[in-house]
Amino acid sequence: CSTWGNFHFKTFDGDIFTFPGLCNYVFASHCNSPYEDFNIQIRREVVEKTPTINRVTMKLEGVVAELTKNAVMIDGNRQLPYSQSGITIEKSSIYVKVSSKIGVVLLWNEKDSILLELNEKYANQTCGLCGDFNGFPIYNEFVSNTIKMTALQFGNMQKMDGPTEHCEDTTSIPTYNCPDNLDDICEKTLTSSAFAECNDLVDVKDYVKACQDDLCRSESENSSCICDTFAEYSRQCAHAGGQPLDWRTSKLCPKTCPFNMQYQECNSPCADTCSNPERSLFCEEHCIDGCFCPPGKFLRTVFDDINNSGCIPQQECSCIYNGKTYSTGTSFSDPCQTCTCNGGQWSCQDKSCPGTCSVVGGSHISTYDKKHYDHHGDCAYVLSKDCKDEKFTILVELRKCGLTDTETCLKSVTLNMNKGQTVRMQNKHNKTNVTMFRPSSFFMIMDTNFGVQVEIQFTPVMQVFVHLDASFKNQTCGLCGNFNNIQTDDFKVISGIIEGTASAFANTWKTQASCPNIQQSFENPCALSIDNEKYAQHWCGLLTDSTGPFAACHYAVNPAVYHTNCMFDTCNCENSEDCLCAALSSYVRACAEKGIQLQGWRADVCSKYTTSCPKSLSYSYTISSCQPTCRSLSEPDVTCSIKFVPVDGCTCVNGTYMDESGKCVPANECPCYYRGSPIPFGEVVHENGRVCTCVQGRLNCIGAPNPTPVCESPMVYFDCKNITAGTTGAECQKSCQTLDMQCYSSQCTPGCVCPDGLVLDGNGGCIPEEECPCIHNEAMYQPGEKINFDCNTCVCKNRKWECTKDQCLGTCAVYGDGHYNTFDDKRFSFNGNCEYTLVQDHCGKSGTVNGTFRVVTENIPCGNTGTTCSKSIKVFLASYELILGEERVSVVKRGENDEVPYTVRYMGMYLVIETKSGLILMWDKKTSIFIKLSPGFKGQVCGLCGNYDGNSVNDFTTRSQSVVENVLEFGNSWKVSSTCPDASSVKDPCSTNPYRKSWSEKQCSIINSNVFAACHSQVEPAKYYQACVTDACACDTGGDCDCFCTAVAAYAQACSEVGVCVAWRSPSICPLFCDYYNQQGECEWHYKPCGASCMKTCKNPSGKCLNDLPGLEGCYPNCPPDKPYFHEDQMKCVSLCDC
Repeated sequence: CSTWGNFHFKTFDGDIFTFPGLCNYVFASHCNSPYEDFNIQIRREVVEKTPTINRVTMKLEGVVAELTKNAVMIDGNRQLPYSQSGITIEKSSIYVKVSSKIGVVLLWNEKDSILLELNEKYANQTCGLCGDFNGFPIYNEFVSNTIKMTALQFGNMQKMDGPTEHCEDTTSIPTYNCPDNLDDICEKTLTSSAFAECNDLVDVKDYVKACQDDLCRSESENSSCICDTFAEYSRQCAHAGGQPLDWRTSKLCPKTCPFNMQYQECNSPCADTCSNPERSLFCEEHCIDGCFCPPGKFLRTVFDDINNSGCIPQQECSCIYNGKTYSTGTSFSDPCQTCTCNGGQWSCQDKSCPGTCSVVGGSHISTYDKKHYDHHGDCAYVLSKDCKDEKFTILVELRKCGLTDTETCLKSVTLNMNKGQTVRMQNKHNKTNVTMFRPSSFFMIMDTNFGVQVEIQFTPVMQVFVHLDASFKNQTCGLCGNFNNIQTDDFKVISGIIEGTASAFANTWKTQASCPNIQQSFENPCALSIDNEKYAQHWCGLLTDSTGPFAACHYAVNPAVYHTNCMFDTCNCENSEDCLCAALSSYVRACAEKGIQLQGWRADVCSKYTTSCPKSLSYSYTISSCQPTCRSLSEPDVTCSIKFVPVDGCTCVNGTYMDESGKCVPANECPCYYRGSPIPFGEVVHENGRVCTCVQGRLNCIGAPNPTPVCESPMVYFDCKNITAGTTGAECQKSCQTLDMQCYSSQCTPGCVCPDGLVLDGNGGCIPEEECPCIHNEAMYQPGEKINFDCNTCVCKNRKWECTKDQCLGTCAVYGDGHYNTFDDKRFSFNGNCEYTLVQDHCGKSGTVNGTFRVVTENIPCGNTGTTCSKSIKVFLASYELILGEERVSVVKRGENDEVPYTVRYMGMYLVIETKSGLILMWDKKTSIFIKLSPGFKGQVCGLCGNYDGNSVNDFTTRSQSVVENVLEFGNSWKVSSTCPDASSVKDPCSTNPYRKSWSEKQCSIINSNVFAACHSQVEPAKYYQACVTDACACDTGGDCDCFCTAVAAYAQACSEVGVCVAWRSPSICPLFCDYYNQQGECEWHYKPCGASCMKTCKNPSGKCLNDLPGLEGCYPNCPPDKPYFHEDQMKCVSLCDC
């Protein structure tokens, strides 16, 4: 439907009429239905004898937009471009375009013309000047119940006055006497060669007549009115699928364009730009007129949307990195890569880079390959060791140091070299190969001459950072992983299999059999104290604050993980400030490693450490006896027996003692020493059944000590008294789990041991070591047992797993409110309201053929905080486009290609599309999409799902091929349309809607509960729980149960991928109503929590599928033998004849 020029209108059914009204009229509205989807009203005025449209008001699904000549107001705010709630408003060179997911597209040229396109689902449901869309011209518009109406009467009926307005009806249509001898410019132009193709598609008679009427009315012959009619005919032709040629000339209706652009009558509305040079390949709209980049003779030109400087050849495009623009040919370098800008794309060279592994906050471990996990240990663990040449081993001791199980501290770090030389981080004695020094009173560094450097932080809490030379790549093992740039296999254990959870992995690296196996903990320490949570939110919030003291580093080091750790530690610690400052300082240190020095961050937070330096020392010339140290209060000081030549230096004044950091303190501030390790004043130790605290430099214990243990047979008690030096005690007793660990003994420990040669089996018994089982995800398997791991089978032999080495499908999951889990298992959240490329297989690398597929997704939000409720997905395959939306799939065929390269089937809740090329897409018809790719695509794809090369560190590769840290920069680069606004940071919905938080946490706790217990050891639930809470908080305008159910279903789906089937739905929690499909009295349909294998369907009578997809939950029919085939469209079982 359209209106143009001198009050001309064309209805949906094709009538053309003239109605010169100047009031507010309903142009088109949705009527005859219980809910009004859209209502569009227009108002015209006459300026200098030319009618123009001065205001368009539209209401689309509750969003009110008001378009005027130079502003777009949405719900009272000025916004352009706008993209939300499934509505986009953008401005091209000529048109303001409003398009809505419900099927309404409106083009307004800001002057006289409006073109409205409606989805055919609104047939027979419209009112207004556009008519009733019933397919019959004049009926019900100008002939209603046999009564004829004039255009004037019909038009006046659509008037819609404002509350205080009274607008006069138009009473007459002015007529003019036309001279007969008109030079017929109308007919000449409209039937000229430019419109040859159009004349076959759109009847030209009415337009010639409209044009001639305008000529009579206007005084001067070449007025704008006739141009409007020609332009309208051109638009109608393009709308009908034709391609009008350029009819404008320098004399007839000329148009000018900005920059070096050219005016063209028919060109793609999706312009290629520097930031997305492939935009026009995937354009779905018909051509429009406007200003376009000229097609170059040799080079194609694209619009420079980075510097806004018109059209340039693609080779001259600039690149963007971290918000700065680099012109083509320039480069930047990081410690680990050098990148050069090459026509809008970055080409990067990797340098081999040293690895860093750290233990911060007593429980947060980050591996060399940058995998982050938490382990609340209570033992000595192998942090990292050289598994090939055994050049070094680094042990760390993690101990419980608070009242809760999750409060753990790093107690000591030990460096073993060449299979034995030990440097312990308490007795600071020099050994060969190692230089030890304290660059500041907070840190100590152990530097070896073969490429290992251990940096230990003492203040405010003990933390350790290990630097490893790149020559050790691929040959380390331990809690720090294997340093091979692949995150997904960091949990690989000595037995050769990859564990599913952090605790299962870490437990295999303990060095003493007597230590407990640590279970995962689901508690959130911030939930225990409101004050602690507020304190943590305020101070840890500085890390992510985009204007805070740490903001300068956000582009290089993503603060999200540090923020999570900071919240956890600050809430959990007894000394909140120490833990807070430790967490902040570990971020500062990570930034320093990237070469960013954060000056002055202690100005507002953690300032007390800057003023507490040793002032209490007094100088003395000759010190010949050992210093009074805190250590000497608890145990004899080894240095006192050493005679040495007097030295000068500082010593402590009488009555004060030197503590670890070199300060002099009175006895009551001394740490206690327990087995050689310092325990600060006020800290708690759990020892032998007693709880001890440190007072006045001595340990003060409550509770009776455990008596000398009576060892259960077959174990015997080993006492360390009166033995020769070098004998090891119970600390070296092996168990099946620690067989592959060397024993690292610092002193003999008494305890129960197995009789000679036997090892502990983990249940209190002693067995020969060849009978030990294999362990995977904390379950025991006897030799010869088989398990499935991904798509491989593993057999237990001699405590090790021997696995087949098939390549498995990669999976990318997108669910709920923008939660992504890439092919390489990187998780992130990104909420944008545009269309984004999820995955495509041609990525701008030279030499790759044109892509075979591309998957584009768009969020359709609901909820005030912009939360997603459903997704529409477009899949481009060769010459087909599949559109998934509104719970169904529709197909648009683009080219001439007979072979259909895909199959569609329904499995339970999911719609599954499989392509011949190896792409599988599963969609739950709401917000969850799972994409599986065959291994042949490894490293060949790009988009929000990452590049599928096994290394998740480089998953944030932007469209211009640079690797960034910032999620927003990464996500925004994959927008399909460059005119869509960038996503900016998202508020945390639980703090926006605090009243929803407790409900969300309570509902989502099902993920951590016993319902899913079988899965906890296979798939870490923490990330899924967090995503669930966020989504349940965010869905505040309805659909809250949907959001919650989707989030839990995502975890259940991840469980069924690893073979754990959980039936978690119940009548009160997310029920599925399968009985709906049963005919009355029948009972074929049932809910299957873990899906069914491939069914015999009408589309696929053989019942064999390309890929067997296990575990897609939902309603499945059990078809009876007499009707064995399932008819997917009718949703019932039929015999083969009825297919």
